[in-house]
Amino acid sequence: MVDGCPTGLILNHAYSLNDIMEIEDPFDKTRPLRLLRLRNPWGNSEWLGAWSDGSEEITKYKAVIEKYINSLPPDEQFELGADDGTFLMHYSDWKENFSTLFLNLDFPEDWTGVRFSSSWTPENSGGLPT
Repeated sequence: MVDGCPTGLILNHAYSLNDIMEIEDPFDKTRPLRLLRLRNPWGNSEWLGAWSDGSEEITKYKAVIEKYINSLPPDEQFELGADDGTFLMHYSDWKENFSTLFLNLDFPEDWTGVRFSSSWTPENSGGLPT
């Protein structure tokens, strides 16, 4: 239990969604594993449910997940089980525990664009949820 929360998640806190994985389940080829890799930007307080570090799911599927991790570009690879705020969560658990998703597109460096010098105002932004 972290900060009084049995899930390990911090209430009203932002987590980054770093990867969405669909991995073939070697034990049930009819249903793929749909996992998300999330990270607490504070580097701690990780998810404690299914697919968390040391869980039955991680133990059972460790080889499959590590194969996926090794297939990622070097700058996207992560250490499974590291105490760094990064954790895996099944898509169904993510839907149950998160209510809002904000997206940010990180365009490739070879794209061109125009930069505007300004500030966010109530007229040009949707604002934050109250």
